[in-house]
Amino acid sequence: MFKKQFQQIINSLGLMQKAKDRQLTKEDWESISDSYKETYGVDFYEDMQQAKEKAGEADRLSKEHAQALEILNAMEENTGSDKESGDLLEKMNKFAAGMQKISKENADLKAALDAMASAAAPDVPVATVQKRLSVFGPGSTEKHLFGIENPLFDMSKRWNKISANPAFALTSDPDEDTDGPAFQSEVRNFGKSMAARYRYLKENKLLDPKKLNEGFGFDTADLSNAGLGDQYVVLRQDALIARILTLETVYHIFPRRSGIQDRELMTNAFFSKFSQAYQPGKVWKGDVKLQPEMAHVDDAMFKTLFGPMKEIERQYIGYLNTDGSDPIKWSMIEWQLLNIYTALVNEQNERRILGIYVKPEEGKPGHHLNGSTGYVYTLVRYIHENKLLPHSDDAYNAYTKTTMLDAVQEFVSDVRETVDKGLDIEKFEILLNKNHRSWWRKCIRAQHGKEMDFKGVDGLTDIIPDTTINIRWVPNMGQLKLICLQESGNQQCLEFAPGEMLSVKIKEDMEQVVCWSTWKEGFSASYVGQAFDTPTKLVENNYKLQRVFINKPCVTLADKATSAAAKDGFWFVTSDNTAATALTDIAGAEEGTAYIIECGGTENATTIAKSGKFDSITAAWTPTQSGDYIMITLNSSDKFVELERQVGGVRTINKSLQPNIPGAR
Repeated sequence: MFKKQFQQIINSLGLMQKAKDRQLTKEDWESISDSYKETYGVDFYEDMQQAKEKAGEADRLSKEHAQALEILNAMEENTGSDKESGDLLEKMNKFAAGMQKISKENADLKAALDAMASAAAPDVPVATVQKRLSVFGPGSTEKHLFGIENPLFDMSKRWNKISANPAFALTSDPDEDTDGPAFQSEVRNFGKSMAARYRYLKENKLLDPKKLNEGFGFDTADLSNAGLGDQYVVLRQDALIARILTLETVYHIFPRRSGIQDRELMTNAFFSKFSQAYQPGKVWKGDVKLQPEMAHVDDAMFKTLFGPMKEIERQYIGYLNTDGSDPIKWSMIEWQLLNIYTALVNEQNERRILGIYVKPEEGKPGHHLNGSTGYVYTLVRYIHENKLLPHSDDAYNAYTKTTMLDAVQEFVSDVRETVDKGLDIEKFEILLNKNHRSWWRKCIRAQHGKEMDFKGVDGLTDIIPDTTINIRWVPNMGQLKLICLQESGNQQCLEFAPGEMLSVKIKEDMEQVVCWSTWKEGFSASYVGQAFDTPTKLVENNYKLQRVFINKPCVTLADKATSAAAKDGFWFVTSDNTAATALTDIAGAEEGTAYIIECGGTENATTIAKSGKFDSITAAWTPTQSGDYIMITLNSSDKFVELERQVGGVRTINKSLQPNIPGAR
């Protein structure tokens, strides 16, 4: 009976072929069990066990019947047979044949049941059954927003009531003496928790937006002692962190290095040549020089004032009423922190590329790009430290939308001709401005349109033609025409503690709310090249032992030019002048950017007087040789202030504005 019923269920579910191939899955067995019980009113596994027991009993009876037949046959051989005994023997033989057939069928059924039992899903104790949690929560209740049983979502708190029903804000005004401080305390605690969660994910290599959005299916080790409400809180924190991680960053190009509180030495070894032709005696050759690369971080912060609690509520209700808003409904605390985090991350990513640290003017807010030094100005520092010799050629220093491809290929060709023997730049990567990616594609289409394979222009978008050098497209570079060839991962973003920036603090200041956090960040290469005492010695070295190669993204000023245009770039090289010339302005200069004026011609060399917009520099600048420079930036009074200068090949840092830069202390 069971076998017939089992076959009917298998056929009805369309699983007969999978059963014959022994490919039934756990889900298939669950479907079979549910359908069997629904059709026949009994549990599938209980019915299967009873069938096995019946099959075993039938097998036992078959064996006993066979033994009885053997006794009868023995009696016939000893006493002969008459008609009556013959009839009895014939009947017994028929009975035995029938029993043997039944025994064989039962044996086949038992084998099939054993196979099924071995593949059946084991019973799962109730204590270990887990339900996959959702970031949306089980649903709001009278006591908890989103149904999450945690103090953060307690419905007795005004802001959670507004999240559940925005109209509640119209029934009464917030009590700034009670609701305000309570809200501030919750934001502060949640910010600390967010920072701790971020550090945990970073340390365990779990900062993956896709995995974080999948929930706890990929890792639950850290939640073994957490209650259900706490698990929902962490799940929503992960969703919030995943949202931040989806913002465009540069960490896939410049990986992060943590644990740097102030400065860190990264020692590089420079090996000379060792091998030589054999000769007897003590003839030694080869040595090793150790030279450190200094990595440092600067202190950055955000401090902002929010209006009273009523103003925050008004803005939050506007978010709730926005059509097509976030699919995840954030609580007021989560919403406020998400907006702060988004702004901070976007600003930091800009700073990672174009930032340069400038000590802020006392009592005045500084520009976000002056919070720390990033990729571009770190390379500039290496040039000024006589570690990095750029390749300079008008063909690729100022490429255009029609010459970009030729310019990059010529740059790579020049680098190939100057690198150390044995250094394979095909294993390097080249960093280009992401804003010029469309220029690159147009050049590829114009020059290689007839040579492309089925991938079309996409096949050459991220690689230099006729090489294996991959292109990394760097965001947040404006229109800067910087080209950099490096070994992957050489240049790094620095930080002290992962998630430090996310630890937002908040408190009341009269009728307003103050939010702030502090953190450390910086940028450094692990290895650039050997440092030299003077620019002349760097040039004479001719790229020996250098491992980072860049062009010089500068603009050449015309003869007798008295002004430069900031829209053309940040680095200006003067020419030989036919008459005495003084620079008086950089038109369109912006706060946050450092500008370099470099002497490119010593004939009536361009100078800068300590007057007008330059009256705040340390002294008049009068270069004496090619390569001398002055680096300046705008202050809040729209005056240029000096960061550093070089005259006669000697570099001088303005320590009052750049106290942390290597060489200043």
